[in-house]
Amino acid sequence: MLFSGLMQAQSQAQCKIALNTLDEFDTTRLIAAAPVVLGYLVPTGALAEDLDGNIYAEEAKAIFSYADENNIRSFFLTLGVIEHKFHMIDKGYTVMIKYVDGPIQQLLNVPDDPEFDRDLIMWKFMHTCVIPLEVFHMMKNTRVEKIRIVYDGYKSTIVLSEKQQIALQNAVKCVEEALREKLPVRP
Repeated sequence: MLFSGLMQAQSQAQCKIALNTLDEFDTTRLIAAAPVVLGYLVPTGALAEDLDGNIYAEEAKAIFSYADENNIRSFFLTLGVIEHKFHMIDKGYTVMIKYVDGPIQQLLNVPDDPEFDRDLIMWKFMHTCVIPLEVFHMMKNTRVEKIRIVYDGYKSTIVLSEKQQIALQNAVKCVEEALREKLPVRP
């Protein structure tokens, strides 16, 4: 009993929810874990103030979320990625995740239009991937090792460190935990 209480307290301490809302008018629910940094630090096109070298930026960030709108419920993995060049990409199964134990799964990607960041002198891409229930359970129980994005004529692979793998897995578990909580009843 004491051990399970300790494990639950540790789990809650690691859980960082960025958003947990319920719209009272149309009962739309949105839960999102805090962003997780993925990949390496990459040199940007910008020069450091002392002109001795490049400024570095995080290769990618991920947000795992859940949305329930008009009885349509789904999990999402949103990836914010920076690239040196502009790449075309269509919506479709253009994002893949590879687990540490080997399996690879394709995800339906609905990308936003890329945006040029003048401070970094790089392109920012936003990929929103629909996460089916079986992929959700796989991500919850097995760590993601790599993420591949397939642009038109170019492939980008984000390699996750062990710490990043655990952080992404914890974000998935965190959203599940928040989903199980009951919202307080308000008068």
